[in-house]
Amino acid sequence: MALENARLYSSLKDYYLNVLQSLAAALEAKDVYTRGHSVRVARLARACARALGLGAGEQEQVYLAALLHDVGKIGVAESILLKPGPLSAAEWEEVRGHPVVGARILEPARFPAAVVAAVRHHHEDYGGGGYPDGLAGEEIPLLARIIRVADAYDAMTSARPYRRGLTAEEAIEELRRGAGRQFDPRVVDAFLKIPQGEMEDIASAGGGGTLIAFLCELLASLQLALGAPQLGPGARR
Repeated sequence: MALENARLYSSLKDYYLNVLQSLAAALEAKDVYTRGHSVRVARLARACARALGLGAGEQEQVYLAALLHDVGKIGVAESILLKPGPLSAAEWEEVRGHPVVGARILEPARFPAAVVAAVRHHHEDYGGGGYPDGLAGEEIPLLARIIRVADAYDAMTSARPYRRGLTAEEAIEELRRGAGRQFDPRVVDAFLKIPQGEMEDIASAGGGGTLIAFLCELLASLQLALGAPQLGPGARR
């Protein structure tokens, strides 16, 4: 039975990896920035979840959701993703649709419901007025609230063709200023407790990681989020 479970798990793992490889390759071809951004956000989100005292399962789910939070940008035109200047109102509407597209991509693959919900709601504002559903406060899934903070921090500290990136200190001040409006204050407090050395290690990962590195992150997270079968007391994970 243990060997059969291992075989079935291996088949499931291969299936997910094939699906994710296709998604990651398509997204990387459209927006190289997203690759490094997603890995950094995932690491920041997991560290924040740990600071909040969440269990190992929730930490891995928020990590997986953060890795995939921008996968819906596959449906956004390259001319918009790579535009060097401000977006028009119509272009913003297309970008704002990516959380819903991302959730729709993940649902048929039977990703954990908490992961799908976090991807759909990672742009909701704690004080209301975010998108896609205008949720507020505790209505927003906790994992989505964590990704909201991690995503905003990395976006603010990343340079763009049309603006410089903020320093870590400037970004932290913006998080404090947005607590209660854009961000869950409890999540911001936890985020600020991440050790400085860990923050620097995550930042040093940069945006130049390869596609295979991104896929390895996804596969490792899937193994933990889905639960690898145990072959015996001495089995390695």
